[in-house]
Amino acid sequence: MFIIITLFYLSLATIIAMVSWKLVTIRGVNLSPLEGVEKELHGKLHETIHRGWYVLKAQVLVRVSKLVLSGFYTGAHAVLHFTELVGQKLKARHGKWFDMVKGKGVNSKKGSASFFLKDVAEYKKSIQGK
Repeated sequence: MFIIITLFYLSLATIIAMVSWKLVTIRGVNLSPLEGVEKELHGKLHETIHRGWYVLKAQVLVRVSKLVLSGFYTGAHAVLHFTELVGQKLKARHGKWFDMVKGKGVNSKKGSASFFLKDVAEYKKSIQGK
């Protein structure tokens, strides 16, 4: 943690030093007789950069973000569809067991478990009938 904080303050000091050095050099420079031409070229460059950024932002970045978003929704749909299928298969596989335990259905096989379940089902019916 100490190293990260030290690197942060070191980079901040470097940035401040570079900006201040650039300001000092700009103030110390005497403009040439071609000052008007330089300003016009600077304006054209500035305008070209802004136009290029607008094209990049409006056409490329918007399309990329839409593509990423559609990929996310497609993946989420696939995951939800998979979990729904797994849930349906588990329900189909274990549905009889859940129904037997709840007393909604009785195992037709002979044995002590089926007799117990029949008794539970009859007891529930007698309680509900009262």
